[in-house]
Amino acid sequence: MTNIHQISIDHDPLEDRVLVRMNTQKKELVEVWLTRKISLQFLPALEKLNIELLNRQKDINRPLNDDQSKQHMADLIHHQALENSNFSTPFEQLKDPLTGTRPLLVTNLQATLLDNEGLKLDLCEKIKDNERMLELTLDKNLLQGFKHLLSKAIENSEWKLTSETHHATDGNYAPDLLAGWTSNSGYLN
Repeated sequence: MTNIHQISIDHDPLEDRVLVRMNTQKKELVEVWLTRKISLQFLPALEKLNIELLNRQKDINRPLNDDQSKQHMADLIHHQALENSNFSTPFEQLKDPLTGTRPLLVTNLQATLLDNEGLKLDLCEKIKDNERMLELTLDKNLLQGFKHLLSKAIENSEWKLTSETHHATDGNYAPDLLAGWTSNSGYLN
């Protein structure tokens, strides 16, 4: 998926899930449900992948070796990206989502770093014998907004973040934990 124009990520208290909605430049709507379990495990993984991605940038003079330096550099880039993002324009309510009459319920998620360009998300819904799949690509700036909005949605949900930490070693993140399976969070233009 390319050319994402807007993102909205909100916790739905009735469903007790996070609804991710994206509008493309072509005026197409994509809707995805993230369960509590997926959301709470995905956010720490997303943060680690983000640190790795931002520290791969070619404009950094030398690679940062220690975790604290990598974290500080990622935080700086993250805050700069958020300062340049538009969180004030309301999310446009488009009709006829590409994902059908109901949002795709993510039961399996894999995140892969794309060199220093961004992150590829492979989302899968497997319920009984039915399977739906969706591939999203987030560039570095869009990833900053996505991470920010997901964090706010989880904060608004009052869920507790998992204490487990996951390591993204080779730029891939597909742990077994993810395989098994309103708020004012905001929107990104």
